[in-house]
Amino acid sequence: MSRIRTTTESTARHTGVPRALAGAVILGLAFTGAVGSAQGATAATMTSATAQTSSVTGSAEHRSADADALDPIGSLVAQRLALAEPVAQSKWLSGKPITDAVREQAVVDEAVALATKDGVDPALVERVIRAQIAASKVVQNGLFTAWKHNVETPPTTAPDLTTIRPQLDSIDTALVTAIGDASVVANDSRCSHAVDAERDRTYPGMDSLERKAVRVAWASFCAS
Repeated sequence: MSRIRTTTESTARHTGVPRALAGAVILGLAFTGAVGSAQGATAATMTSATAQTSSVTGSAEHRSADADALDPIGSLVAQRLALAEPVAQSKWLSGKPITDAVREQAVVDEAVALATKDGVDPALVERVIRAQIAASKVVQNGLFTAWKHNVETPPTTAPDLTTIRPQLDSIDTALVTAIGDASVVANDSRCSHAVDAERDRTYPGMDSLERKAVRVAWASFCAS
C-alpha cells in the first residue's frame, strides 16, 4: 500500500475530515512541492545560462579590446613590409648586401632609446623591431632569389635608400607608441590568439612571401 493512502487514512481518523478531502489535501501538498522543485530547477538553469552568457560576452569584449590594441601595430607592420621591395630593388642595383648589421643595430638602438624615454617596455620594443627587420629581409631575400633565377624580371630602376630610410624611421617611431599601447596584450595569456586574428586581418591582398614575412614580424610579440 502506498504512503499517500496510509497517510490519508490516518488523517481522516484523527481529524474527522472526509477521506477524499484528506487525500486531496495530501496530493495538493505533494503537487505544491513538485512545483516548487521545478521552479527551483528552472531558476538554477536560468542562473547558469546567464553566467554562460556573461562569460561569452566578456570573452567577446576582450577580443574586441585586443583587436583595438593590435590593429595599429598590424597596419604599421604592413606599411613597413610594403617598403621591403623598393629596399630590395635599391640593394640589387647598387650591389649592396641585404644584411647591414651596423644599420640594423642603429635602428634597434634608436627604438629602444625612444621606448625608454616614453616609458614603454624596452625589451618588448627591441623584440618587435628586430622582428620587423627580419620580416623585411624575408621579402628581400625572396625577391633576390626570384630575380637571380629569372622567376621574376629583375628591376632596372629603384629609389635611393636615403629616400626610403626616413619612411622606415617614421614607421618605427609610430611602432614604439603602438607597442606601448598594446603591452598589456603582449603579456596576456590570450596574446597568441589575438595575434593570429590580427595576422588574418592583414593577410588579404598579400602573396605567400608577404604572408610569411607577416608571421615573422609577429613571431616575438607575445611574452610567452
